[in-house]
Amino acid sequence: LRQALIIDNNTARRKIMVATHCLPLVNKLNSLGFDRSPTGAIVHDIRKCATKFVSCTFIHVNRTCNEAAHVLAKSAEQDSGSSWFNECPDMIRAIICNEQC
Repeated sequence: LRQALIIDNNTARRKIMVATHCLPLVNKLNSLGFDRSPTGAIVHDIRKCATKFVSCTFIHVNRTCNEAAHVLAKSAEQDSGSSWFNECPDMIRAIICNEQC
């Protein structure tokens, strides 16, 4: 997520919404307190990256509504260098077209 925000900050998008099925992460990112957990430094970095956008919101969605992201994350395990800009990867095109969440 941190790397995605860094990459996205170099685009023209100024308002973004990040959806994830990881509720603990959403809670940490939306919290105003200092995160002293082992992932606290990463949470801090993500929050800092988010401030560079006019608007950056973090929301929770059910896993069933996040199948496209799950498929992309799994594909990244084999190919960590892939990026798609202004196009939909073939591997998730049908999922996105059929999502009803």
